[in-house]
Amino acid sequence: MKEIVSGIFTWSWLSPNHGYNFNGYALSSADGLIVVDPAIIDDSNLSELREIGNPVAILLTNKDHERISYDLRHQFGSRIFINERDVPFLKSPPDHVFKDGEMLPGGIRAINVSNNKSPGESALLYEERGILFIGDAIIGWPKGEFSLLPPVKYLDPKTAKESIRNLLDYDFDTVLVGDGESILGGGKEAINRFLDRDEVHLTLPVK
Repeated sequence: MKEIVSGIFTWSWLSPNHGYNFNGYALSSADGLIVVDPAIIDDSNLSELREIGNPVAILLTNKDHERISYDLRHQFGSRIFINERDVPFLKSPPDHVFKDGEMLPGGIRAINVSNNKSPGESALLYEERGILFIGDAIIGWPKGEFSLLPPVKYLDPKTAKESIRNLLDYDFDTVLVGDGESILGGGKEAINRFLDRDEVHLTLPVK
């Protein structure tokens, strides 16, 4: 586990089917320790997570980032939060559902990214620090840039790409991704570059 930016820790699991990392995050807040999109975690990283604190809330960006949420809930009594539109697709009921624009524990605002891989896909904005957490709406690949998953993942790939433009209405500089490589500075500019590209889809597995 490493401190990717001040006060925010990350750990990763390399997906053999995709060829890039799945990332989980933990951040301390006035509300307690918050975990975002918890990736598979080994014993060493789990011990380090315990040293940071007991997670009080697990914030999910989408239905496919349940990952080890239920294990953490069992171990720590954490509450699982997810957009109301993704609830029907979960393996187990969450503890709290949120709507677009709702303020979540840790001072994190939920922003629904419509027309995406799942109906409840949400970016999570840590407004106080200008940090945006993104799940599957965009992938951090290649390094320093963003891409979409293959077109087959979307009902309408062009609309899915265009839906990202709404994120530019918010103030942030760092983009921490659930999948791939995060961008610690110039994240909004990287999204602008992504929107200007014609070819934005990954070919999986990435090389």
